[in-house]
Amino acid sequence: MLNHWYTLIRQQNVDQAVAMKDEIEHTLPNMEEDQDLLIYFNLLDFRHKMMLENFNESKKVFKKLESQKKGIEKTDAVIQYYFYFFSGQNEFHNKNYIKAINYYQIAENKLKQIPDEIENAEFHYRLSIAYYYIKQNIFSLRHAETALETFRAHELYIKRKINCEMVLGANKIDLFRYNEAEAHYQKALEGAKKIEDHALTGKAYHNIGISYALRKIYNKAEENLKAAIAIPEHLSSSVGVNSISDLTRVLYKIGAKEEARHYLEQGNIMADEKQNDEYHAKLKIIEALYENEDLTIVDENIQYLESLKLWPDVEDFAQDVADYFRQKGEDSKTVIYLDKVIHAKNQIFKVTEELQ
Repeated sequence: MLNHWYTLIRQQNVDQAVAMKDEIEHTLPNMEEDQDLLIYFNLLDFRHKMMLENFNESKKVFKKLESQKKGIEKTDAVIQYYFYFFSGQNEFHNKNYIKAINYYQIAENKLKQIPDEIENAEFHYRLSIAYYYIKQNIFSLRHAETALETFRAHELYIKRKINCEMVLGANKIDLFRYNEAEAHYQKALEGAKKIEDHALTGKAYHNIGISYALRKIYNKAEENLKAAIAIPEHLSSSVGVNSISDLTRVLYKIGAKEEARHYLEQGNIMADEKQNDEYHAKLKIIEALYENEDLTIVDENIQYLESLKLWPDVEDFAQDVADYFRQKGEDSKTVIYLDKVIHAKNQIFKVTEELQ
């Protein structure tokens, strides 16, 4: 039963996974009597809660797992693999990308003892995302392509296939391979629509919107970001506030200030609801720059992003500020923020040295 539950989680089959968990809890009420079984259940429960984006609850489960680490290290390779693999996912959620990759590398040694083609693909998929977030695009591409090759051959994993297409698209945008990126994104969008997965459709629109914004094709960026937030399942997801923030930036850049203010307010409300200080900081940068050029607030919040080591975001926002002042012909301010861009790029380069 536990193995089937995890299969449903990997397939992102939410309804059936929830039903299976309920069945397991009713069928195995005395799991405490078998510590290995209890550990396995807690590991899968953590992954289940992450799938549901129930992050406060997943945090509690993970603390419980950390307290069981000595017992876990005495178990078999499968349970040890899940512990380190899910530890990586926990660190990734907390935006500790280097720690995530280090845990994944430990998990990989355990994975060699597990002859499970789908789990290998899941591992490569997760690793590809982590490498993408530290701008190691070639590594990310390699792992995403490996995962996609497997998921493509298994129809029940269509959602993972779609997600792999989006990871490939994101990497190719970074590498300026725009036509290839667009092809990946269109495959993802068509696939999500075909299976009528609204959250995944919204995510695809979101990524397409971001790709256009990065290329400064703002009309198409606006169109796709609005398509994303028009889907309730996307707007209420963890990515929803991201779409609102990016749409706000796009609208300010094209001079649609009144509409931008509407989304700025909505973004702040959502960041409050999700207790998301990162997006509060990003929205403060946007408002301070485009509404009143308050560089004190801009700098305070860029520094906050630096404290979180979100160097790609620091680079992105510093570039926005530099572009803003370049267009106004204010060269001294432009240079200050271009220096911040260079500093962020250097940090992105250095961060890979932390990998063991």
